[in-house]
Amino acid sequence: MQIVLLFALVLIESSWGHLLSIGGVHPDLVLLAVISWTALRGATEGWMWAVIGGIGLDLFSNAPFGLSIISLLLVCLFVSMAHSRVHGTSLVLPLLLAFPMSLIYYAFSMFFLILSGYPLDWNATLLRIALPASLLNGVTILIFFPLLRALHQRTLPRVFI
Repeated sequence: MQIVLLFALVLIESSWGHLLSIGGVHPDLVLLAVISWTALRGATEGWMWAVIGGIGLDLFSNAPFGLSIISLLLVCLFVSMAHSRVHGTSLVLPLLLAFPMSLIYYAFSMFFLILSGYPLDWNATLLRIALPASLLNGVTILIFFPLLRALHQRTLPRVFI
């Protein structure tokens, strides 16, 4: 069920993202899913979501294959470090992390694009895409995280005593 949801998010983001666009940028649903799931379930499941979501995004992208995977894995690493210090299902951690993790995601993506030989105006991309999208992600997490928290609670293994 979780893999189906993740691929649905990939399809929505890569195919219909423009319909969710505000000011020329759209929320990064897969990134928000990785941040949220890592905050809810920890590094192991976060890594899986980062790899699966990254593969999906890379398959629909013109960027070098692996760019999304690596960028999402790096974000997952940072979120898991915060998760190890603050564990729980509160909205506070994802809310605090959505904006900076989005900027980190874009910074790594831009860095890897430059390393791959893609011409990129760092300042323009940062100001016109990364910063506005990161702000939008910071707002979108308010709606997105509670939905994933509900999924998290429904898919927890039941323990009978």
